[in-house]
Amino acid sequence: MPTPPQNLKQFSSLVQVIKDLRGPEGCPWDLEQTHQTLIPYAIEETFELAEALENQDDSHICEELGDVLFQVVLHAQLASDRQAFNIENVIAGITAKLVRRHPHVFAETKVNSVDDIITNWAAIKAEEKKGKPQPLFKAPQGLPALMTAEDIGKKTEKLKFDWSNPLQVLEQLKAEITELEIEMKKTIVDNDAVKHELGDVLFSAAQLARHLKVESESSLRQANTRFQKRFNFMLDHCNGDQEMFKNLSSQEKENLWKKAKLKE
Repeated sequence: MPTPPQNLKQFSSLVQVIKDLRGPEGCPWDLEQTHQTLIPYAIEETFELAEALENQDDSHICEELGDVLFQVVLHAQLASDRQAFNIENVIAGITAKLVRRHPHVFAETKVNSVDDIITNWAAIKAEEKKGKPQPLFKAPQGLPALMTAEDIGKKTEKLKFDWSNPLQVLEQLKAEITELEIEMKKTIVDNDAVKHELGDVLFSAAQLARHLKVESESSLRQANTRFQKRFNFMLDHCNGDQEMFKNLSSQEKENLWKKAKLKE
């Protein structure tokens, strides 16, 4: 039977625990995991960390950072089991990359602004990948669609294919909404066409967020949270009775909604 580590604050203790979980006397669940089966957990833990960060909840942030770190070390252990690489290789790789991409800190490169730092970072990154074919659009498939849309806009902006200011993007968004409205008002509604136009609306909204320097994904998450809080406030006025709420008149629901907004 594996012996639990004595000093839980040491990084090596976490590595050893995960190694034991994957060992001969380890946990059946951990033993059957692969990089592929763990993908949903990596995504879920990252979003839970993002939520904790947005809520500025330090204890929750600490916990979620631990969950993300578990995923990192577990993937490294899986790789070590098949003799591909280990956690030391992961650490060495990211440390070397950070030193290499911060010559203004670890070398003699002079910078005058954050823009200079970003420009240098991009140049160093391009040099690292020199000779390797790089697709223009390479956002991970698992990335949320709004974030991908923003990334697409950033790429085309560098090639000078973009709107000049947020108001122009707003006009484009209005035009896309008009096209969606036209499809919705047709006698025979084409669902594929509606889906197409709705996608254009969402894409344009993401570009507007980019021009306003607002993260669309974060903005939508906050909107979701606001709606949930308001709706829960409305339900509370019905003592949590969903049937009672359903039977309220439209005006009664509207009045409750206004009260919920005022409470904020």
